[in-house]
Amino acid sequence: MKRNQAFSNKLLKVLVVGGVITVAAVNPFFGLLIAKVIEEELKKKKWKRFQDDLGYLRRRGFVRIRQNSDGSYTVRSTPKGRRQVNKYALEDVVIKIPKKWDNHWRLVIFDIPSTKQKARLAFLAKLKQLGLIMFQKSVWVHPFECHNEVAVLAKAFEVDKYVQQLTCYEISAGEYLQKEFEKRNNIKLS
Repeated sequence: MKRNQAFSNKLLKVLVVGGVITVAAVNPFFGLLIAKVIEEELKKKKWKRFQDDLGYLRRRGFVRIRQNSDGSYTVRSTPKGRRQVNKYALEDVVIKIPKKWDNHWRLVIFDIPSTKQKARLAFLAKLKQLGLIMFQKSVWVHPFECHNEVAVLAKAFEVDKYVQQLTCYEISAGEYLQKEFEKRNNIKLS
């Protein structure tokens, strides 16, 4: 999604969360105004632009649009649209930083096949973004609890059956990992 991604993503999210909505031909925003998350954007947008965004989502296969006998339209998200929303929801995934570190390391170990190379690269990029440090090629570590966050990523990129997570009380390279994590993430662990 390259065009106006922010609005198209919000619109798609509203459609996925809302399930099925009806857009009246007379008042095009009727079924959508209940969604506060896009109300402000809708006020700023022109009907033509709104139609363009809906058409874009339809062409990408994210929604189905059906005209009703009264002239209104029923808009329904597709499974592909729901998967797309899940991927964009990944932007909201963050690892919470507790007040005090418990001195345990969380290891994420994976062996993702080459047939899933794009998913592997996207998964790795997100691990880096979340502050995990590469310990070995397919072993990444983080000092804070991140089991759920990593599980969400693995599921979203459809690599969950290739990903394992461990909590270690002691790692021989713990001192190195602590220094690296503190340096890269600007967080003091002690």
